[in-house]
Amino acid sequence: MPLDIRKGLVYRVDDIARIEHEFLKGTKDDSLGVYSELFSAKSGIDGQDGGIVTALLISGLKKSVFDVAIVVQRREGYHAEAIIAENINEVMAARGTTYLQVKILPKLRELIGQGKKKIAVVCTPCQVQAARKLQQNLRREASDVEITIIGLFCLEAFNSATLKEELQRLTGADIDKAEKTKIHKGRFIVQLQGKEYSCKVKDLDKAVEKGCRYCPDFPAMLADISVGSVGSQNGYSTVIVRSDVGKKLLKDLNLAKVDAEKAEIIKLSKFKKERAEKALRSLPQKKAAA
Repeated sequence: MPLDIRKGLVYRVDDIARIEHEFLKGTKDDSLGVYSELFSAKSGIDGQDGGIVTALLISGLKKSVFDVAIVVQRREGYHAEAIIAENINEVMAARGTTYLQVKILPKLRELIGQGKKKIAVVCTPCQVQAARKLQQNLRREASDVEITIIGLFCLEAFNSATLKEELQRLTGADIDKAEKTKIHKGRFIVQLQGKEYSCKVKDLDKAVEKGCRYCPDFPAMLADISVGSVGSQNGYSTVIVRSDVGKKLLKDLNLAKVDAEKAEIIKLSKFKKERAEKALRSLPQKKAAA
């Protein structure tokens, strides 16, 4: 049962089913969600794990699937914020991944308030769920607003300050100076001055945002299209297509495709779900009213 512990908001099974029925198309899998295609790919763009997310955003802008996109961009040091990209140059400037918790809903509401009608968001599973709930409400209040959601695989997000301390202790690397960071095969990798420094992701437990323990969604099950490195070789991304909108982004896109290791995605998806269920069971139970 997806839960945003920071707001005390629970997404019940029937809520999820309504979202799937309203926005998604394909076959339902307990670990992967609703999907019609699953493969591994890379684009010709120099970006994170084959530049797939960047390629999808450029495709959407060119095809007028959306007019503006909310993306996460790294700022000075190892910090990140949600920014608005309205053209290809701004999309390209936001390449790369920061494994930090960034709220995109305020930017989404801001754009809707400005009268924007076709908006894309790139976000992690918890933000995907929130964006879908907003989208449901908008269909009743402003039916001409279209939201395209590109979801990112996410096991957990990190606190920036604690992550810096832990990586310094474990690897000796200063993440504030990193040219690039990535998670691959269970390792957090920092690229700095032509060298790679890494440690096991599980050794960074102290830096994990507390709310992440309660989220059961690894592959962004409610997105139009999900992207992540798990299940793919280095330099490629796994792509899961979940809706007609996702198919439209991929149409005529020149990608090098190979098979993805579906079992790897399922393994982490089950792990995150079981971890969330365990964390929820450990919460104090409210006493029933007399």
